[in-house]
Amino acid sequence: MEKRILRLCKGLDPKRYDIHAVTLRQTDGASIDWPEDQRHYYPIEPGLHLDKLLGLSRLMRDGCYDIVHSHNWATMLYGVLAARLARVPVVLHGEHGLNADDRQGISFKREMVATAIAHMATGIVAVNGFIKKQSEERWKLKPCSVVNIPNGVDLTRFTPKPRSRLNNEELVIGTVARFDPIKNLHCIIRGFDLFKQNNPARKSSLVLVGEGPLMKELQAFAANLSCAQDIQFPGETNTPEDWYSRFDIYINGSFSEGMSNTILEGMACGLPVVASDVPGNRDWLEDGINALFFESDNAQELSRTLTTLADDPAKMQSMGDENRQRAQLSYDNQAFISRYDQLYQQLLKE
Repeated sequence: MEKRILRLCKGLDPKRYDIHAVTLRQTDGASIDWPEDQRHYYPIEPGLHLDKLLGLSRLMRDGCYDIVHSHNWATMLYGVLAARLARVPVVLHGEHGLNADDRQGISFKREMVATAIAHMATGIVAVNGFIKKQSEERWKLKPCSVVNIPNGVDLTRFTPKPRSRLNNEELVIGTVARFDPIKNLHCIIRGFDLFKQNNPARKSSLVLVGEGPLMKELQAFAANLSCAQDIQFPGETNTPEDWYSRFDIYINGSFSEGMSNTILEGMACGLPVVASDVPGNRDWLEDGINALFFESDNAQELSRTLTTLADDPAKMQSMGDENRQRAQLSYDNQAFISRYDQLYQQLLKE
């Protein structure tokens, strides 16, 4: 989500937009490359704190903000309320999908508050059609008040390259992710272990690029498996494009997704995709055409799906070619930026 916002703000015309990021929590993991003079850390603990709400409103008013755009529940409450108190002309809220806590259930109280706040906003921006429809139904919104703007990808940075690895006979399965419970990396590791057991003669490895709160737990989990020597944890990276060129298959095992940036990056690099069958993936990927789905959290089915794809090099190639073409036709980063520019300008005129 943060990278989507950063990509948008770097792409909009600086002569027309002066963009500032206000964060309510400290970030962990790799730093977000945001100019210091445009980044504000305004700490707010969970719960409703009137003094903090009024202070955030003053920050917006003093900054003469024309648009405030909150993202997911973590900033929806304070972002929209403070913007309305500051009389900001355009107040948008972005929905990117569920997090790990949301999977345990959303309380009735929170949902009632979110519904009221959604109606206070000028509009809602969803990252895919499923989330658009879900937002309309959850918050009883008119379809015209919710717009779908899918993610974009830099097609010059993420592009097909010759596979850069030492052993060209080895099948490399990879993912780039934050090591967070929602990404369900345990299932990917379990599925790969079963894949290795079912294909003992095949040279293969699993590469998990990233870091996060589950890093040590995942490393310990993998270390106890028979395939431990074939699982790599290279850590966080600021150049994920270098890793995609080492992969043969891109894998996503999330319990829930909005619209995965890393799937899109893998597609732009011409990789076939294996993904968990969840609405946020099925909404924009086609099973058997540019991706193969497996039942979420089903390691055995994941193993079978990997075997099906690995046994069909022609299918892998055709899926990879299809993904690159789709990225070019539908998910060019310039089109993504243009859609937001048009939305912002239209709402400012109304």
